[in-house]
Amino acid sequence: MYPVMLSLRGRRCLVVGGGGVALRKVEGLVAEGAQVTVVAPGPMEALTKLAAAGEISLDRRHYQSPEAGQFALAFAATDDREVNRTVFRDAEAANVWANVADDPELCSFHLPARVQRGSLQLAVASAGEAPFVVRRIRQLFERRFGPEWGEWLAAAARFREAVLELGAERAEREQRFDAFFGATVDPQRLTARVPSAAEEAHLLSGPQPAIHPPGVFPKIESVPPAERGGGEGGKRLGFVSLVGAGPGDAGLLTIKGRQRMLGADAVVCDRLALTALPCDLPARVALHGVGKEAGHHPVRQEEIGALLVRLARQGKRVVRFKGGDPYVFGRGGEEAEVLARAQIPFEVVPGVTAGVSVPAYAGIPVTHRREAVRVTMVTAHEAAKATGHQVRWDLLGADPHATLLGYMGVTTLPSVVAKLLAAGLSPDTPAAMVQRGTTSAQRVVISTIEQLPQAVADAGIGPPALFVIGPTVRHAAELDWFGSRPLFGHRLVMVSPVGPLGERLELQGVEVVPVPLPVTPSARLVMDALPLTGCVLQNANEVEAFDEERDGVGWSPEVVAWCVGHDTAERARQLGWTKVVEVAEPAEAEALVALLGERL
Repeated sequence: MYPVMLSLRGRRCLVVGGGGVALRKVEGLVAEGAQVTVVAPGPMEALTKLAAAGEISLDRRHYQSPEAGQFALAFAATDDREVNRTVFRDAEAANVWANVADDPELCSFHLPARVQRGSLQLAVASAGEAPFVVRRIRQLFERRFGPEWGEWLAAAARFREAVLELGAERAEREQRFDAFFGATVDPQRLTARVPSAAEEAHLLSGPQPAIHPPGVFPKIESVPPAERGGGEGGKRLGFVSLVGAGPGDAGLLTIKGRQRMLGADAVVCDRLALTALPCDLPARVALHGVGKEAGHHPVRQEEIGALLVRLARQGKRVVRFKGGDPYVFGRGGEEAEVLARAQIPFEVVPGVTAGVSVPAYAGIPVTHRREAVRVTMVTAHEAAKATGHQVRWDLLGADPHATLLGYMGVTTLPSVVAKLLAAGLSPDTPAAMVQRGTTSAQRVVISTIEQLPQAVADAGIGPPALFVIGPTVRHAAELDWFGSRPLFGHRLVMVSPVGPLGERLELQGVEVVPVPLPVTPSARLVMDALPLTGCVLQNANEVEAFDEERDGVGWSPEVVAWCVGHDTAERARQLGWTKVVEVAEPAEAEALVALLGERL
């Protein structure tokens, strides 16, 4: 097999079949700008919706030989091998490339498994000989290549254009490309980062560029003067909304925040905000992942600001989607200042801050009459002033009637505790650490302040987490409404709208991920944001539609397929789902919830 990348924009492509497999083919073709015709006597609802939206042509009929010869590409995805064989033969006779799903003998080309990060595509194929290997290699790539590679490739494309404008000889161009790659890619960890404007300027200057390690370049102003003023080419300036995603529970995203997301052209998203990303964002919305992890900042803060300016200057409606509230330890104020200096119109849509909501989900009220009458929020990664620390631990430690909330406090917890105890805070003061609060991954450690660092270490708690110190922590056991739910800790995918079944599951503690069909890019990010434990499948088409999604990082072989009806379960087994539970049909919400409670 000879690997190629085809441009299908404007080319007529045929898909024969109306189930989930056909839907996946259609999704990929539509995304590449092809003119798609689907032929199927009984297409699934997702295909009819695409046709109603004008994205495909849909003929509700059986295949008519030899029509495959009239297209640039032909796909057959029916459950009738004779129909599939006819489509293949018709295409072959007309010298048209054809692909028959799950039948390598009836293929003149094979579709590789793809990992896509922006414009960067990694393709894996086995010429149809070992598809199980392809699936597992794709899963490996999905885990190893983070979303930052998409932003990195965009930066690389800009750098290439700048190098070409220098008019240098090929040898010098390659030197500069090597320097860019060496300064921004860690080949051991397979991570990439976007260089700052100062780094790019450094790499473009001087006759003999060198490869520099990350972090050695001087800072410059985030938005160069050349980027200020009106839109590019006389275009109207866009608009930026700094939207707070809340602490992680998708239900805590505000109505206004969701409205801004659905109306956006581009979303610049933090890693911790992904669980609250609306799964029904239109596929046209460009998603830019700029998330940071402890010790790994692939997209620097100054480049995030510059990205917002670039997108707005292209006339786009941009949402900067930030975990929690943009102005509570989210550096939203810095990003707003960048926009203001660049004369970009913007707004702030506040979000539910973790400092109040995360303790509430752990059963801890941050205030309580006669116990805690003051609340202090601090970032434990405190910045040091030239004259001393910004946080007055001496005053905080001397206040027994306050609740102290510490963001980003896992690594600095021992130091914080030592300062508070030295300031006179009682060693028996109740304290807690909450990891991934408000989500299915929430974990809570309750202790005294003196013993909290060791308890956190013993439990293996890591970032992101928030500590709570104060008398109200003692209410956690009695008021634990979230973690005590019978199905807490489970994260299930369902086709949206989830209806009464999804609502009942949520009340029982399940984090339900409502995924539309066809599956959107935003839904894939949400599914991969935290590990999934199961998938509720109501028919064979849903099984097929989700089958390829199982390559995502949120999925594992342990994910249970809860299949309504025998045919649904049988299709899941045929496609290799390893954990299949058959649910009697029809499945009433109460009955299925009860079954899940018994089996989970």
